[in-house]
Amino acid sequence: MKVAVFLHGLGLGGTEKAAAIWAKKLADTPPVTAIRIASLEDGPRRGEWEKEGLHVQVADRDALRKTIAWADVIHSHFLDVPAASTFLTDAIQRSGRKIPVVETNVFGRISSLPTEQTEVSHRLFISWISCVQAARRSGLTLDAAFFRRQGVAVYPVEAWSAPELQSLQREAQDWRNAVGLNPSHVLFGRFSRPEPNKWEAMILKAFLRAYRKNSLIRLLLREPPPAIASELIRRNLAAGVGETDPRKPVLLWPVTADPRQLAVSQSACDVTLHTSSIGESFGYGIAEPMALGKPVITHSVPWHDQAQLELVQPEKTGLVASITPSLANSILELAGNPIWREALGQAARQHILKLADPGISVHRLVVALRCAMENSENPAALRDSERAQSTAAYLDQTQWGSGLAERLYLASKAAWVGGLRLQRKLRGFHKPAVEN
Repeated sequence: MKVAVFLHGLGLGGTEKAAAIWAKKLADTPPVTAIRIASLEDGPRRGEWEKEGLHVQVADRDALRKTIAWADVIHSHFLDVPAASTFLTDAIQRSGRKIPVVETNVFGRISSLPTEQTEVSHRLFISWISCVQAARRSGLTLDAAFFRRQGVAVYPVEAWSAPELQSLQREAQDWRNAVGLNPSHVLFGRFSRPEPNKWEAMILKAFLRAYRKNSLIRLLLREPPPAIASELIRRNLAAGVGETDPRKPVLLWPVTADPRQLAVSQSACDVTLHTSSIGESFGYGIAEPMALGKPVITHSVPWHDQAQLELVQPEKTGLVASITPSLANSILELAGNPIWREALGQAARQHILKLADPGISVHRLVVALRCAMENSENPAALRDSERAQSTAAYLDQTQWGSGLAERLYLASKAAWVGGLRLQRKLRGFHKPAVEN
């Protein structure tokens, strides 16, 4: 089985990270015999692929078409990206044969693009909650029929061995010493690309509210949007990006493509803080620190993606706090209770390594690729349906908060967002036709 992995770009996001892990493991997994990567745009992730000896073809459209025509099956990583969808459809048509496509569904939406509907043979969601939300957004039932040509392959998270963890911890302690942290400091960290659409202002408000009560807490932001970094520097709450001043409560650190550097800074933290204005359809910024034994504080976003609640089980692997006062209280609670932090962190590690087991994830992907080639259906459709329905029940129990104030806020915000979306939809229905 020759597999062409098709991406829109080779950036630093979770999509590219998962694609790299999958491709490396697929290359050594029968019945796959060869892997080639095709990307419309270059990016910093390219070196990681090439370091593993994988064939990478970027930007040259004629060469990309040849890579696609070479394949027995295509593993695509895009959704609702017209340029990528159009190019892939054109490349398949030019090949002169029907090449099956397995799509990794990144955003939890079942696209209505005609090209996507025509070409995709099987669809894989990247978390169970993302699968549930995709079905609900399209008004579909989570029954076995839904899963005949759809499934879930949770994004893979690789485990660090015990010696690797010990080595990381030593490097992390050296890093803490270098930035001026002493053993009494409790470091909270947020790890994300510096994209404004994912930034949630509540995290900073809550941290500074907690800092006024506990001056020993610190916040590592790797890396906030430029406007946020500039404001923190202007307010004298942080030194420059990559600079250190132990007297200031916030550390600004640059984003990195080096997995070792990232893991060292994650290991240096006592707790991960992760809020996103649009939620997560998986969330490597949560999952990777969990694999290092770090508890996570996150929030619920019922009007957007909610996979963060699949990773962070309230009071088991971390805490869920969805308004500023409760988030600040959660920060103070974990800052003051190292025994609880340790217990939550160990549970987080066990949970994520089971949920995002690379072996299970790759097996799911291989089954989907084989089904696409054979034009057959998902053999686990009934089991997938049962698990998805269980996940839906868990989501409904969890996503509306734990106290009256949270429930009122989340319900009112969800209603407001729903109203705005309905208005946009109605405006779209009533747009006048454009005259030629």
